[in-house]
Amino acid sequence: MRYPRPAFFGVNLREQGARREPRRHCRERGLTGLWRLLAQGARWARLATPLLALLATMALCRPARGEAAAPATGAATPAPPGPRPLPTIPVAGKVTVVAISGTIDLGLSPFLERVVAAQGEGDLLVLDISTLGGRIDAALAIRDALLRARVRTVCWVNPRAISAGALISLACDVIAVAPGATLGAATPVQIGEGGEMKPVAEKVVSYMRKEMRATAEAKGRRGDIAEAMVDADVEVPGLDEKGKLLTLDGAQALAWGVAEVQAGSEADLFGALGRPPPAEIVRPRPSFAEELARFLSDPTLSGILMTLGMLGILLELYAPGHGVSLAVGLSCLALFFFGHHVVKLAGWEELALFAVGALLIAVELLVPGHIVPGVAGAACVASALLLSLLDLERVPVDVAWHAGWLPRALASVCGSLAATAALAVGAARVAPRTRLGRRFVLDTAIRGVAVGGPPGSSAALASLVDQLGTAATDLRPSGKVALDGRRMEALSELGYIEAGARVRVIRAEGGRVVVRAISGSADEERGA
Repeated sequence: MRYPRPAFFGVNLREQGARREPRRHCRERGLTGLWRLLAQGARWARLATPLLALLATMALCRPARGEAAAPATGAATPAPPGPRPLPTIPVAGKVTVVAISGTIDLGLSPFLERVVAAQGEGDLLVLDISTLGGRIDAALAIRDALLRARVRTVCWVNPRAISAGALISLACDVIAVAPGATLGAATPVQIGEGGEMKPVAEKVVSYMRKEMRATAEAKGRRGDIAEAMVDADVEVPGLDEKGKLLTLDGAQALAWGVAEVQAGSEADLFGALGRPPPAEIVRPRPSFAEELARFLSDPTLSGILMTLGMLGILLELYAPGHGVSLAVGLSCLALFFFGHHVVKLAGWEELALFAVGALLIAVELLVPGHIVPGVAGAACVASALLLSLLDLERVPVDVAWHAGWLPRALASVCGSLAATAALAVGAARVAPRTRLGRRFVLDTAIRGVAVGGPPGSSAALASLVDQLGTAATDLRPSGKVALDGRRMEALSELGYIEAGARVRVIRAEGGRVVVRAISGSADEERGA
């Protein structure tokens, strides 16, 4: 009987002389069947070796029961630390609740600074906040007041604190979140001409990132989470990935130690703070001056007040005597500086600088010919108005420039100055030629300064019409002229006449003569 030749991975054992002897030995002993069984088993064992190795490797790499699997990178994902422990909450003392809603603007900062300053040790201040953001300089002023507060401060995010609201929240000792609350997205943006939001320069982002981090760390919170709310390039492992701006919901704020408690109502808030509901809660409101300052510090209204104020002063210097334009101008400027002084933009330095500039401009108009006082005065006035629109104590100049605040302030001041100059020139040239202008400007100026002029009848003054003379003083528009060897009161018909200029009497009105500057020998010969 012939048996098939066994093959082991394609190797014929009959062809290997070194292995024929064992088979012949087994055949002789009647062990051929056993030999075939061993050969087949060896074949299958060799085929299964790689599979067994793979299974062993997987078994060794499998995590133990209850142990989280590591990510593909090999680094373990940090687990959320959970809510922060509550600081000591006073159980007695005054409780003040302030509602912050809408836009964070310059009118809000002096109100909150006043409220914080009125608190004492052992009191509790709760900020019920719901805002989508606002001006950074106003938020910085509120943040500074909260960090300096002697009272325990609680921010109740009900239901959102976005952008500038996130900075205010991080400055409080305790953050409570309402169900569905959101907190973050504090990157600064610029508002374009069409109202669209544009990204700001890296310098501005870097400045706000450090402000957020310093605020969070001052209250014992993680600075990297605060930075991730401003800069999308900041990554918080396990919470936020690079390239995405961080905005926390209420559960995330609690899980990652940004917030301490959750409360859906005011009663729940006091219960979560471990304090019995107070018998009386103080709810302050902005004063009339703060509301007025909030209205007057609006950029559009500020530009109008600047223009009307400077225009009124220039008209009074051009045609003095009636005082109406001066009163209107000073009132507009007083409202402008009052509003910006209350919101902590315009201080006494800006007021003094503006007064010096206005004085120098008045010297130039009253004593013309000296260019330096006029230029210096205009520079002082423009600088005072510009500084009254910016908060350079909290925001550096380079940050204000890159953020667009300084260019907008420059455009506002330059636009107001240009509008004032254009309106003043138009009023000086057009008003005297109109019936309304002659009625309210020229006649008023004559009557205002006619008292005390040289005596003379109307007939005597009428006899001087068409005579030539010399301006004894500058006429702006009133002054004195020399006619037939006499000095008498006169009024320029149009514009300014320098002392020593040749003039002609046009008419006599209101106890004085009205003159016009002349030039050329033809006019002199006709008048001779």
